[in-house]
Amino acid sequence: MSLAGLATYAQVVFAPRRAFARLSDVPTWGWAALGGCVLTVAAVLLSERAQLHVLAITEAQRIAALPAGERLRAQMAANQIASARPALFIAGALVAPWVLWPLIAFFFFLAALVGNGRARLSLAWVTALNTYAVYGIAGVANAALVALHDPATAQGPDDLLRLPSPALLFPHAPALHAFFSAYTIGGLWYYAIVAIGLQSVMRMPRTQAIVATVIFSLLFGVLAALGGAGHP
Repeated sequence: MSLAGLATYAQVVFAPRRAFARLSDVPTWGWAALGGCVLTVAAVLLSERAQLHVLAITEAQRIAALPAGERLRAQMAANQIASARPALFIAGALVAPWVLWPLIAFFFFLAALVGNGRARLSLAWVTALNTYAVYGIAGVANAALVALHDPATAQGPDDLLRLPSPALLFPHAPALHAFFSAYTIGGLWYYAIVAIGLQSVMRMPRTQAIVATVIFSLLFGVLAALGGAGHP
């Protein structure tokens, strides 16, 4: 991994068109992989106390709903795993990007295939990893805002989402709240970078790149609605 590759990775945030123009000619992803893992772990560490508190509340509610005969066993099992949760969080943060990146890359590949772009999996992989820089930074920013609040005030997944988003308009509609959690300020920034990457690296026409990005964002929203809030 060269210093030139690191500079290109940094430019994805500050000068994305210049960065993607270079990545189009010299595809690199080593620094992007390292940076993505570091950012993901940083976001987890910053919000860890609040996440553990929410998890404890959720676990307590689950155990309370169990039949009386099963509560003690469930509580003992929860106590045994409690000390390992911080380490599990970090392990998950290291593994999660490597699960997410191939899925994103495959979507970009399909988008380029349908949208008259350069449909190459290698370029889709480069685009997925380098655009993730913005996703990661947004995640760190959100986690930093979470860390500024007392962890004891975090009562549910909604309290782990601190960046402004349209989700705030739907406090009493869980599905809509979760869906629009994919459209925080950080999320919109990420989608804008994705659109630039699709145009510059995958060489998709502007209209097709924008349509693909909108569909991409809708998928994030649907996943958020199915699995709860938590996107940057």
